[in-house]
Amino acid sequence: MSNVKPARHSFSDGWTRHPSFTISTFGCKVNQYESQVIREQLLAIGYKDDPDSPHLVVINSCAVTARAEAKTRKEIRQWLRHAPESRIFLVGCGLTYSESRNRGLWDIVPPDRRGKLPDDLSPDGPWLTTFSAEHSRAFVKVQDGCDFFCSYCIIPYLRGVPVSRSSDEVVREISGLVQNGYREIVLTGINMGIYGKDLPGCRVNLVTLLERILKLNGAFRVRLSSIEPKEISLSLIRLIAAEDRICPHLHIPLQSGSDRVLKKMNRDYTSGEYIDIIRSLRESTPDISISTDCLVGFPGEEEEDSQATSRLVRAVGFSKVHIFPYSRRDGTVASGYPGLNPEIIRLRTDLLKKISGETAHKFRSHFVGREVEVIIEREMKNDNYSGLDRHYNRVYFPGEKIEIGSLCRVKITEIDGSALKGKLAGD
Repeated sequence: MSNVKPARHSFSDGWTRHPSFTISTFGCKVNQYESQVIREQLLAIGYKDDPDSPHLVVINSCAVTARAEAKTRKEIRQWLRHAPESRIFLVGCGLTYSESRNRGLWDIVPPDRRGKLPDDLSPDGPWLTTFSAEHSRAFVKVQDGCDFFCSYCIIPYLRGVPVSRSSDEVVREISGLVQNGYREIVLTGINMGIYGKDLPGCRVNLVTLLERILKLNGAFRVRLSSIEPKEISLSLIRLIAAEDRICPHLHIPLQSGSDRVLKKMNRDYTSGEYIDIIRSLRESTPDISISTDCLVGFPGEEEEDSQATSRLVRAVGFSKVHIFPYSRRDGTVASGYPGLNPEIIRLRTDLLKKISGETAHKFRSHFVGREVEVIIEREMKNDNYSGLDRHYNRVYFPGEKIEIGSLCRVKITEIDGSALKGKLAGD
């Protein structure tokens, strides 16, 4: 875990022999993985996971947007007010970023409320064997760091150069998680597509790693998290098409449909190249789900640039678009560019939300009448369950005494807003 910092203050001597803890996590799946590493180590030395009355509150922070930073600050203040006996320990990109800008998150925490992790915890941690109760899917970090330096992004400055885990270590960790009952493994990283390029000899890559994972025994499926467009190789496209255990869903950041804006963002592809990649994926896997990120209101974005993004979103037919109004991050190249009028950004954001809602609805409509494989994530009210299918659709259906984390076949009967509804196959 690259962002764990040494604490400045220690625990109270008056704490019980087995103190309790809770972890609040903001940001990406890598942060969620790293929080689980902390959790597993604390449990291993006798700590209790107790979000209701924790002695120690670990807050894993995010810096990708100003909003994420604000959420972390709000979380700190809430714990200070509502858990006066607890100590607070901070980790994550948000902490690193705040300290680099001389507005440290630690300054919010009074000295007598600052905690630390026990001295016998390793910053790198053991391999994960389990996740907390709210996770029915297991995230596995395969690499850290990024050296792409998109002009709007602060993360390369906080996470550092790319570092890949050995394939042996990743495979052993996944094997243990599968043996412990996890039926979906989500591979993640800060820039997952470049996995292996920093390892000696560059003999491994994402495809060879996947091939090793797929040789493991067990009823499980593999999902890939965010991957950059130019890192989608022909061999990866072929593997997704050939292997049923790889979920037919990719999250491929677009950011903008304008070549002029993409160049200013220091993205290494054009809109035409992006479309070609999607076309290649759909020629091999026709019903593949493609989700994306779009950044609205980047400095210098004109109306024609915004329209180009809208046209590309419609052309691709994304299953989901995560829309981010541009957030200035001190220390990035783009932070020196003059920004747009906030009202213009709001209007463009609203329009793109409308368009992306239409494309998502159209994608979901293809599943009505079909059977899908759903991993059960939680039990709802009135004997209803919720889970994700292989295409990353949210699915709701009725059932009785279904184990959380299990895989079920569900026949889709209708679209329900941003989700699908169905019934257990055979009912």
